[in-house]
Amino acid sequence: PARNYIGVGGNFGLSGDSALGENAFTVFSKIGLTNNFSFRPAAMVSDKAVLLIPITIDFPIESVTEFGESQIIAAPYIGGGAAVSTDEGSSVGFLLTGGLDVRLSPEFTATAGLNVGFLDKTDVGLLLGIGYNF
Repeated sequence: PARNYIGVGGNFGLSGDSALGENAFTVFSKIGLTNNFSFRPAAMVSDKAVLLIPITIDFPIESVTEFGESQIIAAPYIGGGAAVSTDEGSSVGFLLTGGLDVRLSPEFTATAGLNVGFLDKTDVGLLLGIGYNF
């Protein structure tokens, strides 16, 4: 996966009543701070909106190309941060996140992540999307 990407996808809500706990359109990004730490902001929008602001530890998995070069093909990650609900009675809570980035090509990375936000209730969502690498 690339060090940085921006993408779109869907959030599939598993529990809760914020946009994190509901099906929602999602815009997300990954900004590599180092080889093993990333900032992964996301905005989930349904009839409500939630902003996710996590820092993650990344665990890159490398393979060797036929030319003997090392290349990262996947990167599991885990981290935490803040979830900000913008619906009425907006709230800020702790966020836990974990997932996997998989390099599809030099231009694109697929991502899947499970996000758990501790807002008014515990909201859980599964994010699936495609990012454009830069």
